Amino acid sequence: MLTICHDPAGALGRDRYALDCTASLQENIQRHLRSGADCRLLINGQEVDPATDPRLDLPPHAADEVVVVRRPGFGIDAIYYLYAAYAVLTVYSIAAARRAQGSANASPTGSDSPNNSLTAQTNIARAYQAIPDVHGYRRCWPDLIQPSIVEYIDNIKYITEWLCVSRGRGDISDVRYAESPIGDIAGASYEIFGPVGGGIHPENGTTTLLDVLETYASDEVNGQEMAPSVPFTTVGGGATITAEDGATTFRVAITDNPPLADLKSLAPTGTARVRFTITPADTGAGTPAVLFDQICTVLGYVVSDGICTFTFSSEPWDTGGETFEEVREVNIAPQASHYSPIGPFTLPVPCDRIRWNTVFLRGLKGLIKIRAEWWAIDGAGAEIPGTRQSQDQDFTHNTYDQRFYTTTVVPAAGFQRYRVQFTRITEEFGEGGVNVAKLEELYAMKHYPSKVLPGVTVIRVTTKATTEATGFSDRKFNCRWLRHCRVLFDNVNIGPTRNFARSMAHMWTLAGNDLAELDVDRLNAINVQLGETSPLLRFDASLDDAEMSLGERMQMAADAARCTVWRDGTRWTVTRDQARSYPELQLDYRNLAAGGDGAISYAAHMPASNDGVELEYVDEATQAKKSYVRLTIADGSVSFGESRNALKVKLPACTTYAQALNRAQLEARKLLFQRVTVSDKAMNDAGVLGLGSLVRWVDPADFAGDDGLQAGEVMAIAGNVIRTSEPLDWKGFASGRMLFTGANGRRLGAPVVCTPVAGGVQLASVPAGLYVRSETRQLGSRYAFAVGLTEGEMEAAGLYVCTSIRPDGKGNMDLALAEYDDRIYADD
Repeated sequence: MLTICHDPAGALGRDRYALDCTASLQENIQRHLRSGADCRLLINGQEVDPATDPRLDLPPHAADEVVVVRRPGFGIDAIYYLYAAYAVLTVYSIAAARRAQGSANASPTGSDSPNNSLTAQTNIARAYQAIPDVHGYRRCWPDLIQPSIVEYIDNIKYITEWLCVSRGRGDISDVRYAESPIGDIAGASYEIFGPVGGGIHPENGTTTLLDVLETYASDEVNGQEMAPSVPFTTVGGGATITAEDGATTFRVAITDNPPLADLKSLAPTGTARVRFTITPADTGAGTPAVLFDQICTVLGYVVSDGICTFTFSSEPWDTGGETFEEVREVNIAPQASHYSPIGPFTLPVPCDRIRWNTVFLRGLKGLIKIRAEWWAIDGAGAEIPGTRQSQDQDFTHNTYDQRFYTTTVVPAAGFQRYRVQFTRITEEFGEGGVNVAKLEELYAMKHYPSKVLPGVTVIRVTTKATTEATGFSDRKFNCRWLRHCRVLFDNVNIGPTRNFARSMAHMWTLAGNDLAELDVDRLNAINVQLGETSPLLRFDASLDDAEMSLGERMQMAADAARCTVWRDGTRWTVTRDQARSYPELQLDYRNLAAGGDGAISYAAHMPASNDGVELEYVDEATQAKKSYVRLTIADGSVSFGESRNALKVKLPACTTYAQALNRAQLEARKLLFQRVTVSDKAMNDAGVLGLGSLVRWVDPADFAGDDGLQAGEVMAIAGNVIRTSEPLDWKGFASGRMLFTGANGRRLGAPVVCTPVAGGVQLASVPAGLYVRSETRQLGSRYAFAVGLTEGEMEAAGLYVCTSIRPDGKGNMDLALAEYDDRIYADD
């Protein structure tokens, strides 16, 4: 029974299927689990590793209990995950690729990708991880999706790799091996297979691969030498030769001894070369002897009283009508050899083709014949009758240089699991180790005229290797990739882009969400303000971690453009960390909750504090090493240089120096000019604020305005004279300035010059929209008052940025504020 649990607890339900005992366990799972998140596999109650357990390649037993437990990730569309049975290769091929390259990075539980490894990038197989999802413009080290295909053609080694570049559609350029362009490598070529269909989401389309060969190397083969054949022992000595006139047989009687065993084994069909001398019957004495030298069939033998009598076939005898019987010195050379097969080797998986590589590392002088035999086996390893085949192959050359050959056969028995053995037929000859044949590799091969994958871009690369190359060393294939994403307000067209907003919209709708739930207008406004192609708005990232949620991916894209994603009612919106023109709300004792919960903290510059910034990003030119922007503020200003205790910032989605420098400047200036933080509790009118909102916060416990501002409510308006809720401290000045809020709590224009008069404060001009409380209005306009400040200083006084807004469940809002200073954004 096959059980698929949709979550570890089974709360989301489970499906049960009967096992098909005529198919492998892998095929059973593949039928019912086309895609899914990270999975656990249990066979008969024991958790196993699908990448290495051999039972997945064998038919299950009817009594087996197989359980697959899915562990879905929150907020990510299901196609982000590629179950191994749905990939280009089976679980075994992933494991074989990992085992062959011996890379620690290929752990099935790791979530790192060579695209995000800033040192020692190689192509690796990442079993059970998310398909690479590369946005923007990146140099990619694509994932291996099956082991290398090795083939010798005209003594040249060709290696073919299948590599998955990314989900979706994109432009591929500048394909390289390490630092060398593929075009500069003789014999190298590549072919791109992209997705078709899916509309604005090619990821939902299909990619068709053509002429796919999957190879599964036999672990039992590792360069075994095929020993040459050894001729049977030649026997000789005194023997009695007996022949009848006209007969086509004769007998040789010789003392029985162990060396005759080889000759005996040839009866009744084997042959031997028999030589001895005879005297012609029709000549007189002194006639020269005639040499008898023929290839004769060993028809049989009889042993009696220590004498072994062999019967051989021959041409008709002419003995002059008499029986010929004489003792002669005989030499008998059996025409057979001892063979030393290697194997049989059991192929790891069922296949429809078999391939092996034969090498002569010390040269080949003459002709060497090697016989390969193969036969199909059943689940118990027994030979299936009628499936045995053999092939003799001649290898001939005249060189002391190394020779390499690839042989591929298509068994007549079709798709089966096979055993293969090899026998060298030719005897040993030559000197200095020449003509030594070795079996380098043996593969089970599956051939697919076409194979369909979910919407990914795959590249097939074929390179010519040196004779010393193994095919399983670190792969260094890489290419430039430019992702195609949707246009913000277009549900039809997609195109190449590096813009963070388009990537965010693409990821959001690809996950099945309604575009109306994303604040596209705000994203577009940022694009319009800075330009869609601005380097400051680029998102060049490789999202390869199966455990990264959609929200984390969206925030990663936003962070590259100095934005924060947050929920605004029914939509997700973004706020960019940039200079603001005026505050959205004034917070003072009139709309801050009672209870004295506010707190102010100030970070003074001390030796233990950060005295600079070290920002790490990916260099756009090479993307092969870590790159840094280092700024110091040790002398009170921002400058290039090392610092003792730098604030370390990582920006993995940044590949542009201008973007990296801009962010480093921002972080360094925050260290200088953003040292005051406030935590307070506001009434529910603060619910209109969002992350990054600019507010004017007036300390509710400081009515005297020691921090520069005094605040209160406008209680009455008479012409251009107002009455305030709090007495104003003019501190000896003849005039001051006031800022007011309107009906929506927002700022009412620029600061107004004011002077003290009897009964109130006289304004130089009354802002439109100034009001007092009434039966329909609970609170009148509020003011912020200061003396001794210029208009600009008044505008900048008490400004803070909201870094956190959380309802407290009692109708109030908990706020975290950070000091705002225009100098933070002076480098924009």
